[in-house]
Amino acid sequence: MRLTWILAGATLALAKPNKADFDTLVAFGDSWTDNGRLGYYINNGGKAPPPGKMHGESTVTASGGLSWAQYAARDAKAALRDYAVGGAVCSNSIVARHFAMINRTFPAIVDDQLPSFKADIKYPALYPRRTADNTVYAVWIGTNDLGFDAFLSDSQAPGKTISDFVSCVFGVLDEVYKTGGRRFVVLNAGPLELTPLYAHPDQGGTLDSQFWGTKTRYNITEYSQKIREYSTSVNTMYEYGLPVMAQLKRRWPRATVDLFDVHSLFLDIVRQPTKYLAPPHDVRSYYHQCPATGSPCVDLPGSLDGYLWYDELHPSNKTSAIVAEHFLDVVAGKSKYGTRFR
Repeated sequence: MRLTWILAGATLALAKPNKADFDTLVAFGDSWTDNGRLGYYINNGGKAPPPGKMHGESTVTASGGLSWAQYAARDAKAALRDYAVGGAVCSNSIVARHFAMINRTFPAIVDDQLPSFKADIKYPALYPRRTADNTVYAVWIGTNDLGFDAFLSDSQAPGKTISDFVSCVFGVLDEVYKTGGRRFVVLNAGPLELTPLYAHPDQGGTLDSQFWGTKTRYNITEYSQKIREYSTSVNTMYEYGLPVMAQLKRRWPRATVDLFDVHSLFLDIVRQPTKYLAPPHDVRSYYHQCPATGSPCVDLPGSLDGYLWYDELHPSNKTSAIVAEHFLDVVAGKSKYGTRFR
């Protein structure tokens, strides 16, 4: 079936709001978004903050600095309610990854982050004036779901597929919608095959590393190609699935769903590093270099702002700022990286 008629209304020019047209940004995801929540779990026996309390916000995240959500909220002069947890997946029923430092699975969106959010919205101190119009909900997940110890190494739950992962993301929107959420942004999967963790060594990739200690035991070329296939497949499912769910099936009536194509944004940074990064304009290596044992670590020369990647897996502080800038444009309805479905 041709989807031209379905997509026809996807980018209709609506009244374009200012960048700061929301009061609160609520984020769900993993270490690419986490601003300190995993640290709370580590320091509190694997438990989430009690209802009505947010974790302490860190200014040194997995990016080496602020997360994209911190930048976006600050630029919009909005409150940030960040439920993302480093290491998280969408649902532990699809991929379950154990973390020794909390003696349990990483806190997934479905299993931990959504329940915390639902409990917190009952507290006016955290959500004093939450309405359908003044709160934006962002979901960026997949790095751990698709990677090693997950789909890439066939470690998902028996019978689960990547389609189940995408359905899980749509289910997150369902649950937030039930609470009154009406403004959603889904950030698609980044080009994971370009992260030093999964890239071939000839392309700047690592050998064995702190995040994948057995990489050299595998066919590195094969696995780099597999992770590319998985991330691009997820993004195709988003591209075709969201208009069907939002416009044809009316799954989220009266809601706005923006698809933020961060995958293409990252590729543009790779193609034109001098446009986005400070010297040395490095899009292949990574700033914070650690051995497979985890320490000692050293930083490469130059500013962190000159690197696409902070470490083997995580975008740098500078990249996070770039993502935030374009995120606000997506929310405002004026970004080439954004597609809107209503």
